[in-house]
Amino acid sequence: MKNFYRKTKQKYFEKPENLKEKEKLLKMEDFYKRHFESSEEKVKKISLENLQELKEEGITTENFLDYLCQNHKLLLHGSIHKISGDKLKSSKKKIFASNKAAIAIMKSLYSGGNVNLEYPYFISEKRPLVLKIHIPPDGKLIKASKGFVYVVDGAGFKNSPKGSWQFVKKAEEVEFNAVVETEDNDFQYPVDF
Repeated sequence: MKNFYRKTKQKYFEKPENLKEKEKLLKMEDFYKRHFESSEEKVKKISLENLQELKEEGITTENFLDYLCQNHKLLLHGSIHKISGDKLKSSKKKIFASNKAAIAIMKSLYSGGNVNLEYPYFISEKRPLVLKIHIPPDGKLIKASKGFVYVVDGAGFKNSPKGSWQFVKKAEEVEFNAVVETEDNDFQYPVDF
């Protein structure tokens, strides 16, 4: 039975369209090893310039961040703010993260501080990601052209609500091991007002 799965997997990657997919996975793993594993920095900094290498190969920032979540058990926290140091902090003793790159990228570009950002917890073909922005009379939308996605170890986070993209850790602070720069065109989903 084991050989059947090995042969099936091998045949899957032998198709031309699947060979491209495999090449992209190998390129993302190579990028990960060079920028995450071989770097001696405590916090790895992945700039827009670094990401250009992947983009030239047809790999988006979203593809790479999703790859980190799926293959390295990492989670993502998006913010419009550049955080000094190496910790995400919360006065409410809850740190939020996502296993879905699109959410982290969205949060790295749109602030929910003065407006209500509405988007689904459960994303699927039947319920695609659409960001709806509700601006109250006294509110003001803060939209950044560049943002930051902080990469954290998923250990200790709980999926809540279960099956959603959201993960929560009850803590005042959580160390992040990388920060990935984002830009406007990294968020490729509809935005409604």
